[in-house]
Amino acid sequence: MASSLPIKMNRMPLLSKLPLPLVRLAFASAVLAITVLALMPASNVPMTTAWDQLDHGLAFCTLALLGEPAFPRQPFWRRIALGLVAFGVGIEIAQWFTPDREAAVMDGVADSIGIASYGAVRWLSKTG
Repeated sequence: MASSLPIKMNRMPLLSKLPLPLVRLAFASAVLAITVLALMPASNVPMTTAWDQLDHGLAFCTLALLGEPAFPRQPFWRRIALGLVAFGVGIEIAQWFTPDREAAVMDGVADSIGIASYGAVRWLSKTG
């Protein structure tokens, strides 16, 4: 028999409750891992999904999730989100000069969609 109690999820996971150095270490580790995966030879990259753009979206959604509590005094859309978009563009530029890799506009779009997806969930959790 199903519970009759409503489940209300109006808050994002409270990563901000963790010590700031730990959250920043997690964010820096994710940035490093994504950079390494983006610049290593394509044949060595483990696929986490069957679709490259979904990998990009999930990676940048994760960066946004970690980036906001890592820099709690920075406005999300004007600093964190734009910084992550710039990071994604930087990766694509670096891939242009990396053997066995190629830059793709759709990867940047997927990165931005991942960031926006986190932003949408963030907004929905605040409007309750």
